[in-house]
Amino acid sequence: MTSPPQRRWTPTLWSRSTRTDRSPNSDPKESAKASALSRELRGIALLLFALFLTGALGAEGFARFAENGGAAVNFGWLGTMLAHPITAFFGWPAAALLPLAPAAHALRLFGRLEESKDRSWMVFLLGLVVILPVALGLTEGGVRQASAWAGLWGSFSAFYLLQLAGPAGAWVLIALAMCGLMAATLSWNPLRVVIGKRKLRTEGVSTG
Repeated sequence: MTSPPQRRWTPTLWSRSTRTDRSPNSDPKESAKASALSRELRGIALLLFALFLTGALGAEGFARFAENGGAAVNFGWLGTMLAHPITAFFGWPAAALLPLAPAAHALRLFGRLEESKDRSWMVFLLGLVVILPVALGLTEGGVRQASAWAGLWGSFSAFYLLQLAGPAGAWVLIALAMCGLMAATLSWNPLRVVIGKRKLRTEGVSTG
């Protein structure tokens, strides 16, 4: 008894391996429009959030100094939840700088600011928010109690910084921190400018 001949495999029109229909490719113009629209919407949202946070912080700061009203009067419970803990911890002057960060990022999404500059300015602003309350706490004498200017962070840090380095040493450390922050983020060192001016003056005196 002989076995039947082996049947050859023949592709058919219904086979998946021979299908030629493909899903249509997405239009590059449509994807570019969708990406641009997404960037615009994110930029608008960040800019509106920056404006809302600015108003809430302004109302909270006015309430702290004037002891009247607050962010809840004009910006509701959401403004109070955002502004009250920020101003209590960092103080009102440093907290007022925080809305600049989302505003700068919104400008980058709108194409008004380069990505590298956006990151540098955001890091600089965050560093300034950390250093400024400590400097304000030093001007108040380094009291332990939180004030509307220095906040909890500034008063606490200034008190122990004075205990560690004294008044003169504390201000030297603040100046070094600011110079390091500017050099790392803005590529500008104020000390180098001062040293350069003094060098030119000494050269002028020696040649004269």
